[in-house]
Amino acid sequence: MSKSIRKRIGLTISCVLALFVIISFIVSFICVLSVGSEYQQSIADSALDFSELTINADTAKEVFATRNINDEFVSVNNKLYTYQNRSKNVIERISVVVFSNSAGSYIYDTGGQTLGSRVDYDNYTESIKAELINGRNEIQRIESKQLTIYRPIRTVDDRLAGHIIVKLNQPFEYRFLPVLIAVFAGLVLLSVIIVFIIVIYLNKKIFRPIKQITDSTVYLSGDDSASEGKDTSVIFDTDRSDEIGQLSKALQKILFDMNSGAEHLSQALYDANHDGMTQMLNKRCYHSMIEKFTKSESICIIYFDVNNLKLMNDTHGHESGDYVIKRAADYIREFIDKNDYCFRTGGDEFVLIMLDCSFRDIDHIVTHLDRDCPYLLNRESDTVKCALSYGFAYAKGEYVYDDLVAEAEANMYEKKTELKKQLNMPDR
Repeated sequence: MSKSIRKRIGLTISCVLALFVIISFIVSFICVLSVGSEYQQSIADSALDFSELTINADTAKEVFATRNINDEFVSVNNKLYTYQNRSKNVIERISVVVFSNSAGSYIYDTGGQTLGSRVDYDNYTESIKAELINGRNEIQRIESKQLTIYRPIRTVDDRLAGHIIVKLNQPFEYRFLPVLIAVFAGLVLLSVIIVFIIVIYLNKKIFRPIKQITDSTVYLSGDDSASEGKDTSVIFDTDRSDEIGQLSKALQKILFDMNSGAEHLSQALYDANHDGMTQMLNKRCYHSMIEKFTKSESICIIYFDVNNLKLMNDTHGHESGDYVIKRAADYIREFIDKNDYCFRTGGDEFVLIMLDCSFRDIDHIVTHLDRDCPYLLNRESDTVKCALSYGFAYAKGEYVYDDLVAEAEANMYEKKTELKKQLNMPDR
């Protein structure tokens, strides 16, 4: 093999390895940027969701108006501080701020600001002052590569209580950039050594060096392509003990933490929207979904009430009262379909909302209820009789939701009076 061919082969191998290193670095850096961006957004969303679940907007608005620092205010502030402190490497600050025409004022803050402390507008917040005062949309801000998100919180009657502000620390990817550069600097050096060894070896033998080149190329190509369309155990080679293995373990742990955080958030959201005793949707969830109910083409509202629950609690104890409530929930649950929602809106009250339903569907349920009436919820040994009263209202096309609720409730009270006479229940 001539000298020119040896140089050509050596140059070709050098270019291939250099190109592989460059492409691998670019792809890996893009992956880190992508994961970092998603991780930052996930951390910020988790902090915002936790804060929104922890803070009662009505209470926050009242505390700000009265400047009365009570135990609940201190408890909420401590929870926010604890959450931020656990993630202080990622989350710089969590605050709740009320904005006015002149400036903002702190309600809660993990950075040490007290209730009512002033927050002056800067150039950016001045430009979005109207949106901050109106408080209808979530706003994201990136300054000096730090992500800050403003999320409005509103009271039950849809008044703005303030903005939850979550500010993150330095972007995620900058922590791993030195490791990434070090890993690929090592690969470049290793590539130079491999090229040098192969060129020397070609002076003595031909086929063996070619086989080594082929094996190395197949190995490197296989390692790169194996990361496409595979699970994390394939994409992140955690069995390796070098820097790539360390980086793989770190990235895999981050993905695991993200999934774990999503699961915890999902459970927290479930608990926030469900009644602990009956597992029905709760009153908070009901109020948050009223707007959806007003937009349905057809709707049926069935209002349920447990008669004599207070008397049962007073006579046989709350364990018997809980038994009655659970029986009522189990009975009502039989009527819930895929487009239906059932809420426990009070101690002895349930509301079943049926969307896009036909009168035939309603007639089937009401016939069932009438056939079972009076449906007794108490044990046979109990001296107090607890029956389930109900009333419904149906509308199709244009309707006023509050009027339907009032109609269903009025019909329920008629049934309640009828059952009291039928079962000789006390008037209480």
